[in-house]
Amino acid sequence: MFEIIFTYLILLSAAGLVLSSIVATFTRKNRGQFVTSLMFLLITLISSTYLLATNYNITILGVFHIYPFSSLFIMLFSVALILVNTLSYAYSSDYSNLSLLLAFTFMGTIIVASATSIIEIFIGLELMAIATSFMILFEGKHRTEAAIKFFILSSLSIAVFSFALVLIFPFNAQLTLTPIAQNPNISGIYLIIFSMALFAAAFGFDAALFPFNLWIPDVYQGAPTYVTSMLAGINKKIAFVALMEVFLFVFIAYQSTFSMIFVVLAILTMFFGNLLALVQKNIKRMFAYSSIAQAGYILIGIAVTTQYGIEASIFYIIAHSFMIIGAFAIVLWLESKNIRTVDDYAALNSRNSFAAISLTLIMLSMAGIPPLIGFAGKFLLFSSALSANMLLLAILAIINSFISIYYYGRVINVMYLSKEQKKLRIDPYIAAVVVIVLAVIIIFGIYPQPLINVASIASKSILGI
Repeated sequence: MFEIIFTYLILLSAAGLVLSSIVATFTRKNRGQFVTSLMFLLITLISSTYLLATNYNITILGVFHIYPFSSLFIMLFSVALILVNTLSYAYSSDYSNLSLLLAFTFMGTIIVASATSIIEIFIGLELMAIATSFMILFEGKHRTEAAIKFFILSSLSIAVFSFALVLIFPFNAQLTLTPIAQNPNISGIYLIIFSMALFAAAFGFDAALFPFNLWIPDVYQGAPTYVTSMLAGINKKIAFVALMEVFLFVFIAYQSTFSMIFVVLAILTMFFGNLLALVQKNIKRMFAYSSIAQAGYILIGIAVTTQYGIEASIFYIIAHSFMIIGAFAIVLWLESKNIRTVDDYAALNSRNSFAAISLTLIMLSMAGIPPLIGFAGKFLLFSSALSANMLLLAILAIINSFISIYYYGRVINVMYLSKEQKKLRIDPYIAAVVVIVLAVIIIFGIYPQPLINVASIASKSILGI
């Protein structure tokens, strides 16, 4: 009984958030809409947490599949949107309209996470892409290039996705998230493999996988930084959710084939992101390339395709969502002070020690330094590769982690230069977001077992174990 109530609370709170945001665009009551948005997101967070704890599994209206995997990601994106919503409220020049687009983005995450068909995934991703394109444009004409590049990337993703749908239609006419059986016909096998490659490419545009990520740094740099935090912390992560749903439900019988595809993509993505991050001067571009490399790490667990591997990927998706939103929160605040390049971060510790220490901890976590959450996530990912006898993949991933230490260390070194400058007072909204992020990074770094348990439950549910 309670499970059904909480299930409907998720859907009603999402609908309520959209409706209240529509009203807010006419009333222009920003503070009221901010509080209302937080309330609906908290309701969703509490409901999804309860459903995850009860290991609940039900399909509502034949459309929304609420089970541990979807509950976990609805919970994650609720928290992430609370953080992004706070940044947007503090720094957006048109929060009333922006809140409506955030609401549509939230609805898109729920549709994808709880999808029962590939068509729902298509609709959810498209809803998020359109809303995000307009969010980038809100800050003025100088954002046009970033918005157009993001729109083109999203359009390419949807076009390739549509072509892949056509190819698998003969094997799954309902386009549901159900397994395609092994096809004895050689032409049928080639058709299915080609469709897998196209799905990997389609999700590659959204998840920032090489070679589909060439405009991602431009978009991250050109977009308002609060939107960049959403792109890296939510949009990219929902692409991985969609990828897992399609490949682990639909193509599970061809596990060895798509595993090989993902191994190659993971290696290329890690090296591309880390090597280009080494030479970046602009801090947003550095984090953009870093985020690309992190996508390669996430793909390791999916390439392994075991329960342990999927668990590791889920854990790291959660970890990186918090890390990158926290990093961009600090970047957003410093950007408002016209501090944009790595050199501009010189002596940040003497100007605001809280910001310097917080960014240091976040970057050390991204580099995989213990005892932070990034280390726990990478340990799970690398050990899952070793457990699947993918020694080369694990070694190359470890090498990439060492490469990342250099460019993170360069920023850290610059921040602690002893140079007297004018003190900076941090924005309370930024401080609130960063404190939440640091709590997650430190607590689940020192004691990751609760989060590992949650990721394990979710991985078992999507694999049907």
